[in-house]
Amino acid sequence: MMRYLARFLMMAFIAAMFWSLAGCAPAKYHKGMKHYKPDDVAAAIRELKPLAEQGNADAQFSLGSLYFQGRGLPQDYGEALKWIRKAAEQGHVYAQVTIGSIHAEGVPGVIQKDYPQGLMWFVFAAAQGDIEAVELRDAMASRMTPTQIAETQRLTREFKPQDVYTKAFQENKTLAEKGDAVAQFKVGLMYYMGQGVSRDYLEALNWFKKAARQDNPYAQFNAGYMYEKGEGTPQDYGEAAKYYRQAAERGNQIAQYTLGYMYEKGQGVSPNEVQALMWYNLAAIQGETKAKAARDRVTVWMTPAQIAEAQRLAREFKSVGK
Repeated sequence: MMRYLARFLMMAFIAAMFWSLAGCAPAKYHKGMKHYKPDDVAAAIRELKPLAEQGNADAQFSLGSLYFQGRGLPQDYGEALKWIRKAAEQGHVYAQVTIGSIHAEGVPGVIQKDYPQGLMWFVFAAAQGDIEAVELRDAMASRMTPTQIAETQRLTREFKPQDVYTKAFQENKTLAEKGDAVAQFKVGLMYYMGQGVSRDYLEALNWFKKAARQDNPYAQFNAGYMYEKGEGTPQDYGEAAKYYRQAAERGNQIAQYTLGYMYEKGQGVSPNEVQALMWYNLAAIQGETKAKAARDRVTVWMTPAQIAEAQRLAREFKSVGK
């Protein structure tokens, strides 16, 4: 079973690069993934940790894997187990198989073997159709006692992932009401996704705006997204552009690309090709693929003077707060 654990911790981290993310602002995760190289894993961690703390299951699993392997971080099995479990509780199948393997094998002197816990997670992963989880479930069940099987059945029946979200929502709501910007963003995200509380776009937007007023760039982007899409509020491109600009000025690459698009199309702002190219350039520098394509597209019909001006503005741009 250890061969499965080793393979999942390495291969599943790489496979997670191709998973699409839930929520309003997924692309930041992919920025972290592109840094996953032996000589640049620290950059990946800088991108992954905030997303993991915001509840992104892919980032949680990847961060936990790095803690387990000691890649770019001090090896810490306790932190590894914490983050991988958070992802598993959200239904992340790789995390479920991994944490099942950890409980099944244990870590000498650190994590005791717990067959019922291990089998429970294999059962959850197998229910999602994962073939290897099915094999692990059956292999493990064959060597467990009837008492251990009964304990697994009890754990499986009583497992309530919503309880995890409910607790997290209550904890963050308490901090958010005291003015903590990060907690305000998290509460907004939980309202948006319906985690620990009924989905409510209006409440989500209200909390994003509270955090946005405290210069949280994730909240600024999400508020802009909701105004652009008309979620929890009538569609308002002007308000969307305002919040996107706030996030863009703080270096959010997706906001920079989106603001560039709004300048190109004249949505919520007056059409301005120079401003569009400036923001596309800034997003492209950070590796935003769509911005690179947009930059190449708009320069076809721009004059050399306009292109030079956009490049000058991009060079002189200084992210707010840096």
